[in-house]
Formats: sequence, structure tokens, C-alpha cells
Amino acid sequence: MDRRHTSMAALMMLATMTTSCQSANAPDAGKPPTAANAPVAVPDIRPTPNPAPKQTYLLTLRFAGLPAALTEIAATADFEVENRECVPYDFARAAGGVRLPPRHSVTLDLRKVDDTIWTAELHEDALNDEDYFGLGVCRWALNTATVHFHSAATHFVGGIAADRLAAEAEVTDHYLVRDFAQKPAPMDVVFGEESPDFYQSSVGPQFTLTIAARREAP
Repeated sequence: MDRRHTSMAALMMLATMTTSCQSANAPDAGKPPTAANAPVAVPDIRPTPNPAPKQTYLLTLRFAGLPAALTEIAATADFEVENRECVPYDFARAAGGVRLPPRHSVTLDLRKVDDTIWTAELHEDALNDEDYFGLGVCRWALNTATVHFHSAATHFVGGIAADRLAAEAEVTDHYLVRDFAQKPAPMDVVFGEESPDFYQSSVGPQFTLTIAARREAP
């Protein structure tokens, strides 16, 4: 998974500059809010599934070093519209309007092999491209495959990015065994770390989740 960090100060400066430019050019800039120029929210959309997907990957989830059995496991394929020009400006989220590409997650059907291995099919073309807003066809692109799994105490998350999946790569996420029995405060969820050296040995043993992808023939 991509763990690159972006400067918060740079992001805030960019957001301020963008909003200021958009606000100055907005047709109702400087006018008091009325029923006619009140902020407009872009409506939610409901993607339709592709009835005959052809781009399929087999995912294998393999745990190693689990201190106990999982209480729950689920996986999703996470999509986002890649051409945001097909989406209207949302004036309810920013003063000058902002184009936010829609996102949608598809639940994957996990098949349990044993207490440490699950498999699932993921369709890269699971969603139909459609014209939702009258601005042209919105094209769905796969972002990640995400795995959520639970112990009695803790919600863990792992995953594989779309480019790693397309390369039929393996991704291994590392977790602390001690977090399995007690959720670390103040975290709501615990994300895996790809580097096996992320945690110092003094914090105790680790367990891993390896996600492997293999392209299936059409």
C-alpha cells in the first residue's frame, strides 16, 4: 500500500489558493446566499455492476504467525472515477466548488481454505462506465483491494494497490502480536506495515498478512 507522506502545510496552502481562485471566478461570488445561489451538493450515484466482467484476478490471502483464530474477515475492491471532468462542481463542499470523483467499493466473496488462507476473485471491470451527470461518461478505475480482519479486540486493515495487483505481485503487511489481544489506544484500526523492520524487536513478535494476485484467463 502507498505510505508516502505529503506535507500538511503544502496541502493547506494549495487548498487555500485553489479555493480562492475558484471563489473569485464563481458566478455568484460576493453575492449574499439566496434560494437561487445556495450551495448545491452533487447527488450520490449508484453504479451498476458489469454483468459480464472479463478482467479477473485471483487473490490469495495468507496469514502467518497468528496468535489465535480471527473472529471476522472481509475484503473489498475499491474503485474511483478517474476522469473527474465528468463530475459537476460541488458547491456544498467548498465555497468555489470542487470536483470530487465518486468512489465505490465492491464486496469480494472470500472462500476459506483453512484458518490462515482465504481466496477471492476480483474483477477489475466490475462496474459499468456511465454518464451520471450529463457531462460525459465517467470511467471507473480500480484503486485498491482492501482486507479488513478482526480479533476479539482489534480491527486490522491490509491491502494491495492496483498497480501491484496488475503486476501480479505479492504484498506482505506486518502487525504486532500484542495488538491482537489489546487494541492500541487511541487507534480505531491498525494498518499493516510493509517493512519487516518498521517495529523494533523490543515491542515483541509480529504476524503477517500476505496478499498475492494472479491474473485469470478471460
